Amino acid sequence: MLYHAGRSVGVFSCRKALCAALIGCVGLVAANDAIAADLILNEWNCVGSQKWLGNPGSAVAGCPQPDGPNGESCSNNDDVFFGRRLGNGGDWVELVVVKDHADIRGWRVQWIEPGGGDADGTDVWYGNGATPQGQIVFTNAAVWSDLRAGTIITVVELSTALGGLDTDLSFDPCAGDWWINVNCFDAALVTCTANVFDTANPSYNDPMDVGNDNWAARIVNATGQEVIGMVGEGQPSWSATGVNSREACRLEADPSQSVTPYSVYDDADNSSCGQPNSWSDVVTQCKTYQNFSALRNPVVAELCANCRPFALNEYNAVAATGFLGGGTQAVDAAGGQAADSFFGRQLGNGGNWMEFVVVADHLDLRGCTLRWRDTTASGVVTLSSAPFWRDLPSGMIVTLTESTTTEGGLNTDLSFNPTGGDRWVNINAFDTALVSGTTSTKPKHISGQFSTSNDRWAVSLWNASGQQVIEWQGEGSPNFRGGSVGSEDVCRLRENVTGRNNAASYYDDSTASSTFGSPNTWTACPGTSTLVQSFAGLPVAGCAFTAPNPADVNGDGQVNGADLTAVQSAWGTNDPAADIDGNGSVDAIDLSAVLASWGS
Repeated sequence: MLYHAGRSVGVFSCRKALCAALIGCVGLVAANDAIAADLILNEWNCVGSQKWLGNPGSAVAGCPQPDGPNGESCSNNDDVFFGRRLGNGGDWVELVVVKDHADIRGWRVQWIEPGGGDADGTDVWYGNGATPQGQIVFTNAAVWSDLRAGTIITVVELSTALGGLDTDLSFDPCAGDWWINVNCFDAALVTCTANVFDTANPSYNDPMDVGNDNWAARIVNATGQEVIGMVGEGQPSWSATGVNSREACRLEADPSQSVTPYSVYDDADNSSCGQPNSWSDVVTQCKTYQNFSALRNPVVAELCANCRPFALNEYNAVAATGFLGGGTQAVDAAGGQAADSFFGRQLGNGGNWMEFVVVADHLDLRGCTLRWRDTTASGVVTLSSAPFWRDLPSGMIVTLTESTTTEGGLNTDLSFNPTGGDRWVNINAFDTALVSGTTSTKPKHISGQFSTSNDRWAVSLWNASGQQVIEWQGEGSPNFRGGSVGSEDVCRLRENVTGRNNAASYYDDSTASSTFGSPNTWTACPGTSTLVQSFAGLPVAGCAFTAPNPADVNGDGQVNGADLTAVQSAWGTNDPAADIDGNGSVDAIDLSAVLASWGS
């Protein structure tokens, strides 16, 4: 992907290198004017209301109307959360908490846009009412009193119905949800004030304006101290190129208390509202993501006692009519031979398949469901009560395929010999002994079919009692931080399996290779060495999964008369649901198990 399309990289590299060289000295000067930052500006949207992220500035071949609704197909640049949307979500700013237990009640984000011509003469804070300006004031609401390090806060003007986002205070770092969003019109949480007027809608009381005419902002605490000085275009610290109305701006460095206005802020034709920033490094040419681990790991260690028992590891998004990496059977779009380690270079790359790693030892998935969704459809894969699902070992790779071997996928194969190097089992969804059935909102669905795709696909795991065990993971998760998954890609976990992997882990799109049924691999950047995913930390000490009680035969969360009746009804058969001890027969041992767990 090109994150700096149309830019003179050579000149920019020189300027950025100069900026980096100066950070040491100017940082000392800045330190005299501001206290150590608890909160920093991380990203802001400069895309005009009738513009598209990354579109050309004027008509070109193949794009006669780059603005307005007709410009949607002129590029594929998008936001990680909003996708490809006219206006890219409207006016919004993104902040990051860089000090644990931060209290930002009464704090203000104060902004100006000296190049704008839409001021109404009111002076909000800047001292000159002719300059477009405004501020966001955080109220005394309890949510702002004790923020954890690594939290992302976005402030959005438009409602969800108008293309922006309503207030969402959900926060669950143990599930990868580090994002708090507040809408500008939520007076209980923020007060947004601006002196701008909308010429197209003069009666609208515009509370916030984020634009591309030298927009910049600073953060001031409740006592009036400047936490971090003016950041943005037109400021002495700005070292990037000019910002246009089809771009966002972002911090291209790891968030920390060391961030100053002289850190590397850059204009960009992609954005990641609510998630860590990503960019193509101009020196190494590496795809780079912000690393929040120094901020978040201590919080996770404190709050998250249990690990994830089951982790999404990889899924196929390659279109049925295409090849991994694009191109033809002979060569991919980059002139190479992108291929899967099992399927090779094959049309469709094995069809619809998803891959998981068992983290918790003795994992019981009987009766669990895998629920998937994308932008066009959703469905459920229900696992059976077969003894196979009763006791899965930590470190096992479990793949689920839709296509059979003759169709280019793979039939069920339960061979498993980790000491001999075979830690992989495959389940074909049409195998009714292992999959009770599938559902889908797609027309003409046949049980056994399911989908994986590049349309913001995600999957979650639910137990037999209907409780969510694993949150939504994949591109369609609101906590996804990787690149935009395309129809020539797979999406994979680009880190070791640790039991702490969740929706906000390093999932990444890849066109270069995939590893169906094997640990993931990726190329170190900068460099060319291949890194191989490690399961060496499994099983994780203290990682336990509270499996449904096997004596709860009907899966209603209680062991009672209904389960006793179920055992009696299946007496003498090999019904896997009622065969509690798994010895192949429903007998007195199973009856005793029900009685021993009675009432639990």
